[in-house]
Amino acid sequence: MKNLIIEIISNKEKTYIGNLKYYFRLIFSAPNVTNPYHNFRHMMHVMCHAYEGGIYEKISQSEMRALLIAAMFHDYGHSGQMGNDAAEVANSIKAIKHYILDCDEELLLDIEDLIYATQWPHRKDMVVSRSMKIIRDADFTQVLSDTWLQQTVFGLAKEFNIPTAEFIHSQVNFISSLEFQSDWGKDICQPKVAAKIAEAEEFVALLIN
Repeated sequence: MKNLIIEIISNKEKTYIGNLKYYFRLIFSAPNVTNPYHNFRHMMHVMCHAYEGGIYEKISQSEMRALLIAAMFHDYGHSGQMGNDAAEVANSIKAIKHYILDCDEELLLDIEDLIYATQWPHRKDMVVSRSMKIIRDADFTQVLSDTWLQQTVFGLAKEFNIPTAEFIHSQVNFISSLEFQSDWGKDICQPKVAAKIAEAEEFVALLIN
């Protein structure tokens, strides 16, 4: 079975120039890799789904490289505490500015814009590009995954400092409000929302009945 992380980092499908081994090693030892939610798995999840979105929308090789680097770094060094996403994003930008390879300097402004695009709540003063829509959508897709209960519910409840049984109730409303922005998100992700809402409601019922 193929491991998508290995495929992407090694660039076995030649979807961008070079490889991302240097950046992967940085993410692998990032200070937030063991956070409850904003951890290694989340950073890799967003990278993998951004990749899928980029493939689906047939973005260029330079767009793909910028998108993948941004996805890897969008939560680099996250504090593991919710409440000040602007500061978290600023830290991620600071990190990529520090670690950027010389060969990627020409992509740095695009990478910064992509990371800024993930700031929650989403900034309304941005002209949102196709890649920005993809990374925003990829950042939400973990709620639709099989690991939703452990990674999202338990993980985010911990980072919000909210009891898990209380937090899962809020997830029903959050999932119901999801509106994907990219063509990939609308075509591939949005159709999965109804089933996840039903699943969340069933878990809530298990906890209260």
